[in-house]
Amino acid sequence: MSDPSQDPTGGSGRHGSSLNFVRAALVVVLFAIVVGFVLADATGNYGRRHRAAATTTTSVPTGTSSTTTTTVPRSSVKVQVANGSTTAGVATTITQQLQTLGWDTLPPVNASSTVPASVVYYAANRKPEALEIASELKLAATAVQPLTTSVPVANASGDDVVVVVGPDLAQS
Repeated sequence: MSDPSQDPTGGSGRHGSSLNFVRAALVVVLFAIVVGFVLADATGNYGRRHRAAATTTTSVPTGTSSTTTTTVPRSSVKVQVANGSTTAGVATTITQQLQTLGWDTLPPVNASSTVPASVVYYAANRKPEALEIASELKLAATAVQPLTTSVPVANASGDDVVVVVGPDLAQS
């Protein structure tokens, strides 16, 4: 077999079998990789489509720039409702309303003082949720304010959103 075209291994016997061994090894490795991906996909450990998303992010073009908003599940937003009016039971009513809408409401409380109008306070990064709550309560976006230590509700620093009910909501 001096003519390589006559050799069925494609070359001189010894080198041809080495080449076939390498090819076979590559096929086995590729097969193992494919099987690994299939098994990982079947067990839910591969790919984004199997991960539960806690938030959804969307970009909305506004001219030459874009705005990114994140929607947090209502059930993960702690909402405290405080009665800042002279109408008894109004914080309970608003708490029940928000709870029915899916918010994680805390037990209603009384504010430390009365307020002239309802305000929705928000903790850091919770402004979108506060705006949504204000809208559901039919309050203007101007009623939404950052949560500070001057909020007339005791121990509100750990809350995500605090609704202080004023006479405007108490009458509706």
